[in-house]
Amino acid sequence: MKKLNTRLKSTFIGCGQCGCQVIAETARKIMELDGTKDNVSFVGINTSMEDLSAVNLPHKIHVKDCNGAAGNRERSLDALAGNIDEILEELQTYIIKGSIIFIAFSMGGGTGSAMAPILARIMREMEYTVCLIPVLPADSESLKIRDNARQTFNEIEELKPVLGSIFMLDNNATDKLQINRIFATLITAVLSINNKSQDGNMDLAEIESCLQCPSFSIIVATNAANGTTGHIVDILERENNIFAKREDKTVTIMGISEAVSAKDSKIDVVEFRKAIGTAPTEYHGYLSESGENVVILSGLMMPYSRIDTLAESVEKEAESVQNSLKALTEVRSGTSSSIFSVKPKLDHKPTNGGLSALEKLKARRISK
Repeated sequence: MKKLNTRLKSTFIGCGQCGCQVIAETARKIMELDGTKDNVSFVGINTSMEDLSAVNLPHKIHVKDCNGAAGNRERSLDALAGNIDEILEELQTYIIKGSIIFIAFSMGGGTGSAMAPILARIMREMEYTVCLIPVLPADSESLKIRDNARQTFNEIEELKPVLGSIFMLDNNATDKLQINRIFATLITAVLSINNKSQDGNMDLAEIESCLQCPSFSIIVATNAANGTTGHIVDILERENNIFAKREDKTVTIMGISEAVSAKDSKIDVVEFRKAIGTAPTEYHGYLSESGENVVILSGLMMPYSRIDTLAESVEKEAESVQNSLKALTEVRSGTSSSIFSVKPKLDHKPTNGGLSALEKLKARRISK
Protein backbone atom coordinates (compact mmCIF):
# COMPACT_ATOMS: atom_id res chain seq x y z
CA MET A 1 0.00 0.00 0.00
CA LYS A 2 1.14 3.54 -0.73
CA LYS A 3 2.48 5.39 2.30
CA LEU A 4 4.90 8.18 3.15
CA ASN A 5 8.62 7.66 3.37
CA THR A 6 8.72 8.17 7.13
CA ARG A 7 12.37 9.25 7.10
CA LEU A 8 11.66 12.23 4.84
CA LYS A 9 10.42 15.08 7.06
CA SER A 10 8.38 17.90 5.51
CA THR A 11 6.67 21.08 6.68
CA PHE A 12 4.24 22.74 4.26
CA ILE A 13 3.43 26.44 4.71
CA GLY A 14 0.76 28.20 2.67
CA CYS A 15 0.95 32.01 2.43
CA GLY A 16 -2.16 33.89 1.32
CA GLN A 17 -5.33 32.45 -0.16
CA CYS A 18 -3.72 30.64 -3.10
CA GLY A 19 -0.88 29.20 -1.03
CA CYS A 20 -3.24 27.96 1.67
CA GLN A 21 -5.41 26.26 -0.96
CA VAL A 22 -2.40 24.49 -2.49
CA ILE A 23 -1.27 23.25 0.92
CA ALA A 24 -4.80 22.25 1.99
CA GLU A 25 -5.12 20.08 -1.13
CA THR A 26 -1.67 18.59 -0.46
CA ALA A 27 -2.67 17.84 3.13
CA ARG A 28 -5.88 16.16 1.94
CA LYS A 29 -3.95 13.99 -0.51
CA ILE A 30 -1.30 12.97 2.00
CA MET A 31 -3.81 12.18 4.74
CA GLU A 32 -5.43 9.63 2.39
CA LEU A 33 -2.27 7.51 2.52
CA ASP A 34 -1.75 4.55 4.79
CA GLY A 35 0.66 4.61 7.69
CA THR A 36 1.91 7.31 10.04
CA LYS A 37 1.90 11.02 9.13
CA ASP A 38 4.04 12.17 12.05
CA ASN A 39 6.80 13.33 9.71
CA VAL A 40 4.71 15.98 7.93
CA SER A 41 3.07 19.24 9.06
CA PHE A 42 0.74 21.75 7.38
CA VAL A 43 0.33 25.45 8.22
CA GLY A 44 -1.63 28.31 6.65
CA ILE A 45 -0.77 32.01 7.10
CA ASN A 46 -3.00 34.81 5.87
CA THR A 47 -3.93 38.43 6.45
CA SER A 48 -7.59 37.63 5.69
CA MET A 49 -9.48 35.83 8.44
CA GLU A 50 -12.29 34.98 5.99
CA ASP A 51 -9.94 33.28 3.53
CA LEU A 52 -8.14 31.47 6.34
CA SER A 53 -11.42 30.15 7.73
CA ALA A 54 -12.34 28.74 4.33
CA VAL A 55 -9.42 26.27 4.11
CA ASN A 56 -9.14 22.95 5.88
CA LEU A 57 -5.73 22.98 7.57
CA PRO A 58 -4.69 21.69 11.00
CA HIS A 59 -2.69 24.84 11.84
CA LYS A 60 -3.61 28.42 10.93
CA ILE A 61 -1.96 31.75 11.70
CA HIS A 62 -3.84 34.99 11.17
CA VAL A 63 -1.67 38.08 10.75
CA LYS A 64 -3.19 40.46 13.27
CA ASP A 65 -4.24 44.05 12.59
CA CYS A 66 -4.92 43.24 8.95
CA ASN A 67 -8.20 42.33 7.25
CA GLY A 68 -6.70 41.23 3.97
CA ALA A 69 -4.22 42.84 1.60
CA ALA A 70 -6.47 43.61 -1.40
CA GLY A 71 -3.53 42.92 -3.69
CA ASN A 72 -1.31 45.46 -1.89
CA ARG A 73 2.12 43.96 -1.16
CA GLU A 74 3.19 46.94 0.96
CA ARG A 75 0.22 46.45 3.28
CA SER A 76 1.20 42.81 3.79
CA LEU A 77 4.82 43.66 4.53
CA ASP A 78 3.72 46.25 7.11
CA ALA A 79 1.43 43.68 8.76
CA LEU A 80 4.19 41.07 8.78
CA ALA A 81 6.70 43.52 10.23
CA GLY A 82 4.30 44.47 13.01
CA ASN A 83 3.64 40.87 14.03
CA ILE A 84 6.77 38.97 13.04
CA ASP A 85 7.83 37.91 16.55
CA GLU A 86 4.43 36.38 17.35
CA ILE A 87 4.16 34.75 13.92
CA LEU A 88 7.60 33.13 14.13
CA GLU A 89 7.01 31.96 17.70
CA GLU A 90 3.79 30.20 16.70
CA LEU A 91 5.12 28.98 13.36
CA GLN A 92 8.09 27.25 14.97
CA THR A 93 5.75 25.17 17.12
CA TYR A 94 4.34 23.66 13.90
CA ILE A 95 7.62 23.13 12.02
CA ILE A 96 8.99 19.60 12.26
CA LYS A 97 12.61 19.67 13.39
CA GLY A 98 15.00 18.79 10.58
CA SER A 99 12.28 18.99 7.93
CA ILE A 100 12.38 20.43 4.44
CA ILE A 101 10.10 23.47 4.33
CA PHE A 102 7.80 23.97 1.33
CA ILE A 103 6.26 27.46 0.99
CA ALA A 104 3.34 27.86 -1.44
CA PHE A 105 2.00 31.23 -2.58
CA SER A 106 0.53 33.18 -5.46
CA MET A 107 3.06 35.39 -7.19
CA GLY A 108 0.29 37.87 -8.00
CA GLY A 109 -1.58 38.18 -4.71
CA GLY A 110 -1.02 40.80 -2.05
CA THR A 111 -0.31 38.55 0.94
CA GLY A 112 1.58 35.52 -0.35
CA SER A 113 3.78 37.32 -2.88
CA ALA A 114 5.00 39.77 -0.23
CA MET A 115 5.34 37.45 2.76
CA ALA A 116 6.68 34.25 1.22
CA PRO A 117 10.10 35.59 0.07
CA ILE A 118 10.66 37.14 3.52
CA LEU A 119 9.69 33.95 5.37
CA ALA A 120 11.85 31.91 3.00
CA ARG A 121 14.86 34.10 3.80
CA ILE A 122 14.21 33.86 7.56
CA MET A 123 13.81 30.06 7.39
CA ARG A 124 17.09 29.80 5.48
CA GLU A 125 18.81 31.89 8.14
CA MET A 126 17.49 29.31 10.61
CA GLU A 127 19.31 26.71 8.44
CA TYR A 128 16.25 24.94 7.04
CA THR A 129 16.17 23.73 3.46
CA VAL A 130 13.46 25.81 1.79
CA CYS A 131 11.59 24.85 -1.39
CA LEU A 132 9.16 27.29 -3.00
CA ILE A 133 5.84 26.59 -4.74
CA PRO A 134 5.08 29.93 -6.46
CA VAL A 135 2.04 30.17 -8.74
CA LEU A 136 2.18 32.38 -11.84
CA PRO A 137 -1.01 34.26 -12.75
CA ALA A 138 -2.83 33.50 -16.00
CA ASP A 139 -2.57 36.01 -18.84
CA SER A 140 -6.25 36.82 -18.29
CA GLU A 141 -5.71 38.04 -14.72
CA SER A 142 -5.63 41.73 -13.82
CA LEU A 143 -2.79 44.11 -14.56
CA LYS A 144 -2.07 44.60 -10.86
CA ILE A 145 -1.82 40.86 -10.23
CA ARG A 146 0.56 40.43 -13.17
CA ASP A 147 2.68 43.35 -12.02
CA ASN A 148 2.88 41.85 -8.52
CA ALA A 149 4.09 38.62 -10.14
CA ARG A 150 6.76 40.50 -12.06
CA GLN A 151 8.11 42.05 -8.86
CA THR A 152 7.86 38.76 -6.96
CA PHE A 153 9.84 36.88 -9.59
CA ASN A 154 12.70 39.35 -9.20
CA GLU A 155 12.74 38.65 -5.45
CA ILE A 156 12.68 34.88 -6.04
CA GLU A 157 15.54 35.23 -8.51
CA GLU A 158 17.65 37.03 -5.90
CA LEU A 159 16.89 34.33 -3.33
CA LYS A 160 17.45 31.44 -5.74
CA PRO A 161 21.10 30.64 -4.84
CA VAL A 162 20.20 29.86 -1.21
CA LEU A 163 16.95 27.99 -1.91
CA GLY A 164 16.13 24.41 -2.77
CA SER A 165 13.73 23.41 -5.54
CA ILE A 166 11.39 26.03 -7.00
CA PHE A 167 8.26 24.28 -8.27
CA MET A 168 6.84 27.16 -10.32
CA LEU A 169 3.24 26.43 -11.29
CA ASP A 170 1.43 28.28 -14.08
CA ASN A 171 -2.24 29.21 -14.04
CA ASN A 172 -2.16 29.40 -17.85
CA ALA A 173 -2.20 25.58 -17.84
CA THR A 174 -5.74 24.84 -16.73
CA ASP A 175 -8.28 25.45 -13.96
CA LYS A 176 -6.67 26.63 -10.70
CA LEU A 177 -8.25 23.92 -8.56
CA GLN A 178 -7.13 21.28 -11.03
CA ILE A 179 -3.57 22.62 -10.83
CA ASN A 180 -3.74 22.32 -7.03
CA ARG A 181 -4.95 18.73 -7.26
CA ILE A 182 -2.29 17.71 -9.77
CA PHE A 183 0.54 19.29 -7.79
CA ALA A 184 -0.70 17.67 -4.57
CA THR A 185 -0.61 14.30 -6.34
CA LEU A 186 2.91 14.91 -7.65
CA ILE A 187 4.51 16.09 -4.41
CA THR A 188 2.81 13.22 -2.55
CA ALA A 189 4.39 10.83 -5.06
CA VAL A 190 7.84 12.26 -4.24
CA LEU A 191 7.27 11.95 -0.50
CA SER A 192 6.14 8.34 -1.03
CA ILE A 193 9.25 7.08 -2.82
CA ASN A 194 10.26 3.85 -1.04
CA ASN A 195 12.62 1.75 -3.17
CA LYS A 196 13.42 -1.80 -2.06
CA SER A 197 15.61 -3.26 -4.79
CA GLN A 198 19.00 -4.88 -5.18
CA ASP A 199 19.18 -3.15 -8.57
CA GLY A 200 19.43 0.27 -6.95
CA ASN A 201 17.46 2.63 -4.73
CA MET A 202 16.76 6.33 -4.50
CA ASP A 203 17.68 6.63 -0.86
CA LEU A 204 16.85 9.46 1.54
CA ALA A 205 20.01 11.42 0.76
CA GLU A 206 19.30 11.27 -2.97
CA ILE A 207 15.67 12.38 -2.62
CA GLU A 208 16.81 15.25 -0.40
CA SER A 209 19.53 16.12 -2.92
CA CYS A 210 16.88 16.54 -5.63
CA LEU A 211 14.83 18.82 -3.35
CA GLN A 212 17.85 20.81 -2.13
CA CYS A 213 19.06 21.64 -5.64
CA PRO A 214 18.52 25.37 -6.35
CA SER A 215 16.42 26.75 -9.22
CA PHE A 216 13.41 25.50 -11.16
CA SER A 217 12.24 21.88 -10.71
CA ILE A 218 9.57 19.68 -12.30
CA ILE A 219 7.92 16.42 -11.19
CA VAL A 220 6.31 13.73 -13.33
CA ALA A 221 4.48 10.73 -11.88
CA THR A 222 2.76 7.85 -13.65
CA ASN A 223 1.47 4.41 -12.80
CA ALA A 224 3.66 1.42 -13.59
CA ALA A 225 1.91 0.63 -16.88
CA ASN A 226 2.45 4.16 -18.27
CA GLY A 227 6.04 4.57 -17.13
CA THR A 228 7.53 4.55 -20.61
CA THR A 229 10.10 7.00 -21.94
CA GLY A 230 7.69 8.33 -24.54
CA HIS A 231 4.82 8.85 -22.13
CA ILE A 232 6.95 10.72 -19.59
CA VAL A 233 8.47 12.95 -22.27
CA ASP A 234 4.98 13.62 -23.65
CA ILE A 235 3.83 14.84 -20.22
CA LEU A 236 6.84 17.13 -19.93
CA GLU A 237 6.21 18.68 -23.34
CA ARG A 238 2.44 19.17 -23.07
CA GLU A 239 1.22 22.74 -23.36
CA ASN A 240 -1.08 22.21 -20.36
CA ASN A 241 1.70 20.96 -18.08
CA ILE A 242 1.00 22.61 -14.71
CA PHE A 243 4.61 23.82 -14.39
CA ALA A 244 5.95 26.86 -16.21
CA LYS A 245 7.37 25.89 -19.58
CA ARG A 246 11.01 24.78 -19.56
CA GLU A 247 13.48 27.26 -21.02
CA ASP A 248 15.87 24.70 -22.53
CA LYS A 249 17.38 21.27 -21.83
CA THR A 250 19.46 22.40 -18.86
CA VAL A 251 19.09 19.92 -15.98
CA THR A 252 21.37 19.49 -12.96
CA ILE A 253 19.91 16.43 -11.23
CA MET A 254 17.64 13.73 -12.65
CA GLY A 255 16.00 11.40 -10.15
CA ILE A 256 14.01 8.39 -11.35
CA SER A 257 12.09 6.02 -9.09
CA GLU A 258 10.37 3.10 -10.82
CA ALA A 259 7.69 0.75 -9.61
CA VAL A 260 9.26 -2.18 -11.46
CA SER A 261 12.62 -3.95 -11.40
CA ALA A 262 15.54 -2.91 -13.60
CA LYS A 263 14.82 -5.92 -15.83
CA ASP A 264 11.21 -4.79 -16.40
CA SER A 265 12.01 -1.07 -16.73
CA LYS A 266 10.29 0.75 -19.61
CA ILE A 267 12.53 3.82 -19.35
CA ASP A 268 15.34 4.02 -21.86
CA VAL A 269 17.73 6.36 -20.04
CA VAL A 270 19.78 7.11 -23.18
CA GLU A 271 16.68 8.16 -25.13
CA PHE A 272 15.38 10.03 -22.11
CA ARG A 273 18.59 12.09 -21.95
CA LYS A 274 18.25 12.95 -25.64
CA ALA A 275 14.73 14.24 -25.06
CA ILE A 276 15.07 16.12 -21.78
CA GLY A 277 18.81 16.85 -21.46
CA THR A 278 21.80 15.21 -19.79
CA ALA A 279 22.15 15.79 -16.07
CA PRO A 280 25.60 15.69 -14.42
CA THR A 281 24.01 13.78 -11.55
CA GLU A 282 21.50 10.95 -11.93
CA TYR A 283 19.75 8.79 -9.33
CA HIS A 284 17.78 5.67 -10.24
CA GLY A 285 15.76 3.43 -7.95
CA TYR A 286 13.54 0.41 -8.58
CA LEU A 287 10.67 -1.53 -7.02
CA SER A 288 9.14 1.46 -5.23
CA GLU A 289 6.49 0.33 -2.75
CA SER A 290 4.31 3.24 -3.88
CA GLY A 291 3.62 1.46 -7.18
CA GLU A 292 4.42 4.65 -9.12
CA ASN A 293 7.09 5.87 -11.48
CA VAL A 294 8.36 9.27 -10.34
CA VAL A 295 10.77 11.55 -12.18
CA ILE A 296 12.26 14.66 -10.57
CA LEU A 297 14.17 17.11 -12.77
CA SER A 298 16.04 19.61 -10.60
CA GLY A 299 18.28 22.58 -11.28
CA LEU A 300 16.55 23.61 -14.50
CA MET A 301 16.90 27.03 -16.08
CA MET A 302 14.31 29.41 -14.65
CA PRO A 303 11.38 30.08 -17.04
CA TYR A 304 12.67 33.48 -18.14
CA SER A 305 10.76 33.56 -21.43
CA ARG A 306 7.46 33.17 -19.58
CA ILE A 307 8.43 35.99 -17.19
CA ASP A 308 9.61 38.23 -20.03
CA THR A 309 6.26 37.78 -21.79
CA LEU A 310 4.43 38.64 -18.57
CA ALA A 311 6.60 41.72 -17.97
CA GLU A 312 6.10 42.94 -21.54
CA SER A 313 2.32 42.67 -21.19
CA VAL A 314 2.45 44.66 -17.94
CA GLU A 315 4.60 47.41 -19.43
CA LYS A 316 2.44 47.63 -22.55
CA GLU A 317 -0.80 48.04 -20.58
CA ALA A 318 0.65 50.13 -17.75
CA GLU A 319 1.12 53.31 -19.77
CA SER A 320 -2.55 53.73 -20.59
CA VAL A 321 -3.52 52.92 -16.98
CA GLN A 322 -1.00 55.43 -15.64
CA ASN A 323 -2.38 58.13 -17.91
CA SER A 324 -5.91 57.43 -16.67
CA LEU A 325 -4.82 57.53 -13.04
CA LYS A 326 -2.86 60.72 -13.65
CA ALA A 327 -5.93 62.45 -15.01
CA LEU A 328 -8.02 61.21 -12.10
CA THR A 329 -5.60 62.23 -9.35
CA GLU A 330 -4.87 65.61 -10.88
CA VAL A 331 -8.56 66.46 -10.81
CA ARG A 332 -8.90 65.40 -7.18
CA SER A 333 -5.63 66.50 -5.61
CA GLY A 334 -3.51 68.27 -8.15
CA THR A 335 -0.88 65.51 -8.00
CA SER A 336 -0.24 62.46 -10.08
CA SER A 337 0.56 58.97 -8.88
CA SER A 338 1.24 55.57 -10.34
CA ILE A 339 0.18 52.21 -9.07
CA PHE A 340 3.44 50.87 -10.44
CA SER A 341 5.65 53.22 -8.45
CA VAL A 342 5.30 51.07 -5.33
CA LYS A 343 8.47 49.11 -4.74
CA PRO A 344 9.26 46.84 -1.81
CA LYS A 345 11.24 48.81 0.76
CA LEU A 346 12.78 45.70 2.18
CA ASP A 347 15.95 44.39 0.57
CA HIS A 348 15.46 40.71 -0.22
CA LYS A 349 18.94 40.38 -1.66
CA PRO A 350 21.03 37.64 -0.05
CA THR A 351 23.42 39.11 2.46
CA ASN A 352 26.84 38.00 3.56
CA GLY A 353 26.91 40.43 6.45
CA GLY A 354 24.94 43.26 8.02
CA LEU A 355 21.32 42.89 8.99
CA SER A 356 19.51 39.57 8.73
CA ALA A 357 16.13 39.34 7.00
CA LEU A 358 14.42 39.34 10.40
CA GLU A 359 16.33 42.41 11.55
CA LYS A 360 15.46 44.26 8.35
CA LEU A 361 11.81 43.40 8.79
CA LYS A 362 11.84 44.78 12.33
CA ALA A 363 13.62 47.90 11.11
CA ARG A 364 10.75 48.45 8.69
CA ARG A 365 8.34 48.36 11.63
CA ILE A 366 10.37 50.91 13.58
CA SER A 367 10.61 53.28 10.61
CA LYS A 368 6.83 53.44 10.21
